[in-house]
Amino acid sequence: LALLALLLSSCQREPLELYYDGRADLQLTYDWQSRFGEYPDGMTLMMARNGDSITYYDVSNQVDRTAMRMQSGTYLLTVMNRTFGEYGTMRFYNRTSHNDIFAVANTYHITAETAWDNGHSYMEEPERLGVATDTISVSTVIDSLVFYDYREHRYGDTIHQERHLVVQPMTTKLNIRVKVRGISYMRSVEGYIAGMADGCYLNQRWRRSEVGSIKLYHWTRDDSAATRGDDDETTEENVGWITTQVETFGLPHGRELLRWRTPESNYLQLHFTLIDGRTVDFGYNVGRQIRYHGDDGELETFDKTDIALQLVLEIDAPFYDDDEVPNLPYSQPEGSGLFDAEVAPWGDDVEVEVPM
Repeated sequence: LALLALLLSSCQREPLELYYDGRADLQLTYDWQSRFGEYPDGMTLMMARNGDSITYYDVSNQVDRTAMRMQSGTYLLTVMNRTFGEYGTMRFYNRTSHNDIFAVANTYHITAETAWDNGHSYMEEPERLGVATDTISVSTVIDSLVFYDYREHRYGDTIHQERHLVVQPMTTKLNIRVKVRGISYMRSVEGYIAGMADGCYLNQRWRRSEVGSIKLYHWTRDDSAATRGDDDETTEENVGWITTQVETFGLPHGRELLRWRTPESNYLQLHFTLIDGRTVDFGYNVGRQIRYHGDDGELETFDKTDIALQLVLEIDAPFYDDDEVPNLPYSQPEGSGLFDAEVAPWGDDVEVEVPM
């Protein structure tokens, strides 16, 4: 007991200490609505530190803000809605490179021998993809751990950073409107648009230069004169319009502006089925007609932020004359019992007796 008492009396009690590790507090907040216009269920945060290699991935259902502590260094941040695996219409490559990570649309092939487009390959319409990027530098506060009494406050030694990230849309919509003569003879219509970008770079924001075709399914009739108030022909007999809207990555990089394209840069194919079952096709080189909203053909520069603008394509005046727009041949419904009568011309030397 005497020995134990001697040992206990020789122990020196030290005050409780905490340590500061030199990390910075980072608060990230996200704006999904102002540009992207959609509030996601989840997101993926990626970071590359002191270089291009992405080494940090965080998947979260908390899409309003992120709080973390950062070591000193330069960070390249990428935020996108969803996770890689949740996209069914596209796939992602170079996932470990901040600069080179990109998305590419999945493709499918038509193999039915009876299909009008048998042998064609199409890109899937991409799901909406939103991306925000930022570069954050965290300076070195201390080079080693610093211990201090727990009753002291070291808040002044901590770097606090707040960054607000605006998520940008990486896909856009293409609106197509086609004037059709003989529209009452139409049962249905399909088609495709070729020459569209097959993907995009998440952080460069540019579309890829590689192209593909997108099938156009969902056409609707639009005979409202209000859609083209300056057209005097809106009341012309048996003339109307068909419209469709498709999600796309946009035009390929280097062909965004009208002045950078030729007519052959994009191609529109229309496949009409008439009410009697016959089919008729029309094709148009539309590289000089399709354009981003606001491009009048005179623009000389194209900004990365403009890739989210909607695209417009119209097969109508002033680009096409009446004999150039789709003109459907006369048709009657199958099994209707209707027929066309042909009257032979009178002969010059034929005598016809008319009974009295």
